Amino acid sequence: MKRPENLYKIDYLLVGVIILIVGIGCLLIYSGGFDPIEKINNGLYKRQIIWFIIGLVVMIAFTFISYHQIGDYAHYIYAAVLVLLLFTTLFGSSVRNIRAWLNFGLFSIQPAEFMKLAVVILLAKLLEMRERDIKHFREILLPALIILVPVVIILNQPDFGTAVVFIPILFTMLFVGGADISHLVSIILVASIALVLPMALTYSEWVGDDSSNIIFDFFKNTNRLFIVSGILFAAACITFVLRYIYVNKMFKKIYIPCGVLSLGLLCSVLIQNFFKLYQKRRILVFLNPELDPQASGYHIIQSKIAIGSGGFLGKGFLQGSQAQLGFLPEKTSDFIFSVAAEEWGFLGAVILLLLLGFVMFRGIQTALEAKDKFGALLASGITSIMFFHILINIGMVIGVMPVTGLPLCFVSYGGSNLMMCMISIGILINIRTKKHVY
Repeated sequence: MKRPENLYKIDYLLVGVIILIVGIGCLLIYSGGFDPIEKINNGLYKRQIIWFIIGLVVMIAFTFISYHQIGDYAHYIYAAVLVLLLFTTLFGSSVRNIRAWLNFGLFSIQPAEFMKLAVVILLAKLLEMRERDIKHFREILLPALIILVPVVIILNQPDFGTAVVFIPILFTMLFVGGADISHLVSIILVASIALVLPMALTYSEWVGDDSSNIIFDFFKNTNRLFIVSGILFAAACITFVLRYIYVNKMFKKIYIPCGVLSLGLLCSVLIQNFFKLYQKRRILVFLNPELDPQASGYHIIQSKIAIGSGGFLGKGFLQGSQAQLGFLPEKTSDFIFSVAAEEWGFLGAVILLLLLGFVMFRGIQTALEAKDKFGALLASGITSIMFFHILINIGMVIGVMPVTGLPLCFVSYGGSNLMMCMISIGILINIRTKKHVY
């Protein structure tokens, strides 16, 4: 019997690396869940192995499902996962005050993980369809809305870490899709304005700075900011219309800065009013963990101690003092890389990074070699999901990024994230198998 042609085109090296990384992750989860006093394990590694076996089957299935067929149902996939996400936010199970899981008894799922992939699929399809017009700023609005809806829902769970990763994914896909760089820079400026003001106010309140400053006092009043934002928005709209009436490019130099400032101030008001205090503090603590060494900064401080104490070769499997003695928090999920660095040292951490780097290399290679725009966009989006998870998670544990709770792909404990990653790999392999088909 003749085997399917796709079997010969599967990237078996990538599959082998994924299996190796997940195997390493299971060892680290075993170590993180081990009680050195009672000599027992909490058994999380067993669940991870079961999730991986299921994920492997699903990955193989997606390897043989044409990614074009997936793209044809992009809007249905997005809508279905969005409904599931909204249902979870309203009625889901709460863990650490975050209502992000649907409990099915023996297992639970986190729909927000699958929302990332659904967003990437829909954006890839949309940007492929609008490729010729993507240079126009108006073409960015719909992709931004596609991202904004799930982000708002996830922020209401509230899960800041999961919500924030959607933003760089959007930028990556817009860049690959051919969006104007000046438009992307404008959005970055909006985001910068939106974050700087609430962070400055939070820092001032936290450290107890009572000094009076006219400008600073003005920005403390969110009602004033809202009014100023409205005035700037009106100015942007008027000058935008005047540009087309008088056909004068001078108006462009007015409505773009006004629009950027207006949106930036409006977003800063929303962040100031709707973000939880601990979420704003987390962003400040990564700049200086000593601001809150017993609470928000505790995780980062203990993580740095664990990583630094590992040395070059590490303390050995199950020998990490920070992990085994309970100083390191969330050691099977958020801070699992710290366990790797402590027990296996710099050498083990570098090997793990190289393996993850190979997965990223294959993702970029797949995007560059894809036979069509949709394949390139889909591969870019999938790679960006995994890349930003890895970047933010490792940046978090070494103290150069805020503690957001994002897992390390293929390594951290968590069935939903692992399943999403395995599906993503299946789609990547599918795109690679079609690169020579015309």
